[in-house]
Amino acid sequence: MKGDRLEFFKEFAYKVLSYNRLTGTEGHRRARRLLESSLEYISSNYQKETFRVNRFIPTEAWMKVGEEKVRAVAYIGSKDTETEGYVKEDYIEGDIALIPDLNGEKALEAQRKGAVAIVNYRGDYKANGYVYGSYMGLSIPVLSIDRDDLRKVADFKVKLSVRSSEKTLEGTNLLMEIGRGPIIYLLAHMDTVQKVYGAVNSGVGFLLLLFIYEELRGRYNAPYKLRFLITDGRELGFEGARFHVSRGLKHVFYCINLEGIGWHNPCVIYEDAKGYNGERINELFYKHVEDLKVKIDFRKAKEREGDHMPFKERGVQTLFLSSHPLTITHTLYDNYEAISWDHVVLWYEVILSFLRRFHRL
Repeated sequence: MKGDRLEFFKEFAYKVLSYNRLTGTEGHRRARRLLESSLEYISSNYQKETFRVNRFIPTEAWMKVGEEKVRAVAYIGSKDTETEGYVKEDYIEGDIALIPDLNGEKALEAQRKGAVAIVNYRGDYKANGYVYGSYMGLSIPVLSIDRDDLRKVADFKVKLSVRSSEKTLEGTNLLMEIGRGPIIYLLAHMDTVQKVYGAVNSGVGFLLLLFIYEELRGRYNAPYKLRFLITDGRELGFEGARFHVSRGLKHVFYCINLEGIGWHNPCVIYEDAKGYNGERINELFYKHVEDLKVKIDFRKAKEREGDHMPFKERGVQTLFLSSHPLTITHTLYDNYEAISWDHVVLWYEVILSFLRRFHRL
């Protein structure tokens, strides 16, 4: 990515990524209008897919220990709740489960064991702060607290409260295509959780799709069709990707997910929460990286998820490009200042050259 192009990318990214993009909010609509204006400016014949989903969106959460009130942040999907229980890491049925660095597997286990709620906090090796969590498909509320408040609630009986309302949210996927032949998807999500700007997760990813699409559109002659999909509703439970996949997949060989790129620790996640990703496409990407002599790690991260999973469930080979560990995701630290522009350029060049020589590897 040359100097002028990079400067334009930075300016455009600053405009788009200065909004919280929770699906259905004004910030989300403004960011999408900027995207669509950009696509119209370059005369892209893009398509839109619109879907609706009902979700509980929390506005306030706290816990009371005696007369002391401890502020918390509730995950998307947490219903309006008043409950009480003992907050324990070694929890049993009827307790509030205290779980550091929560992931989907731990959350489901807590619900199965009869926890009435879950309280999450960031582990010692991470910067302190609240986690603004996405929808986890649970029937019990999930809250995040500041690590400094841990001593106030751990092993105490607390009254837990969530204020939340159910909303019907409209999401929109954006779709562009180049070329002919069997299909390779490139996807990234544009939405965020509440309060968070999501510059790294996954702002850089969906903006790179635009720039890669524009770069290849006039000079692409490989024997594969590239289908660029900017998804919505990822933080609502992968709703945009699931909606797209539900409409049918024909002649789809591969899916490349750009989620969490543009930070430090660039990597390929070859095994995630839903098992191994595509063996062949991972091998080809490894060979490509080796040929370029670029430092990108291949990592197992069984707590990580992404919009490629609905494709993987349909038998499509998947490639998960990200950063790992990605310690700022779903926090207020994930803003424009967090972007590592050297890594943005690295990913742009690596992905672009991979698509151009994929059929020859």
